[in-house]
Amino acid sequence: MLHVDPALQQDKANWRKELRRRRAAMHPQQRHAAARQIAVWARGAGLLRRGRRLAAYMPTGSECSTWPLMLAAQHHGCRVYLPIVPKRGRKLSFVRFDEHAVWQLGAYNIPEPRHAEHCKPRALDVVFVPLVGVDGQLRRLGQGGGYYDTTFHFRRARRHWRRPLLVGIAFDCQRIDTLPADRWDLGLDLLITESGLHRRPV
Repeated sequence: MLHVDPALQQDKANWRKELRRRRAAMHPQQRHAAARQIAVWARGAGLLRRGRRLAAYMPTGSECSTWPLMLAAQHHGCRVYLPIVPKRGRKLSFVRFDEHAVWQLGAYNIPEPRHAEHCKPRALDVVFVPLVGVDGQLRRLGQGGGYYDTTFHFRRARRHWRRPLLVGIAFDCQRIDTLPADRWDLGLDLLITESGLHRRPV
């Protein structure tokens, strides 16, 4: 049974409020320019190689848009998948995003594709992960639903074979030195913001 520290959860809630405020304060043109630059950094880092299976997410509210990234990935011959939030439980499934996808509203009123092609989380090569905040150790603060933590829990047991690669997508204003973290919180392999690529200190 997981031990939940009420004080730590309150700290997380406070940071979510502050970091969402920072993100929302960005001018829309700044957000669009940042999203385009992130796609450029991702391509330059070799993440968009032909034949790779990549997962992204549908941006909502003031989240960093993944549209430039997804379109660039498709242009370079990647297969792109989007998450489907389950009606029960917290394990995401991933469905192909292409011209054959049929859209409908899913959980939290987020558009989700319907497609015959699915991909298991373990079969993905790269997952571009949404976040509210991230710290210098690349510890991620999510929305609080635990979907990504649960879906990619298997990554914790891997020390040398890191697949899928977990890449956070965010604006620089969402970065802080240290975040409150539970032991089950998802750690990232790489972070991409408008200023470039950020790796966990060795």
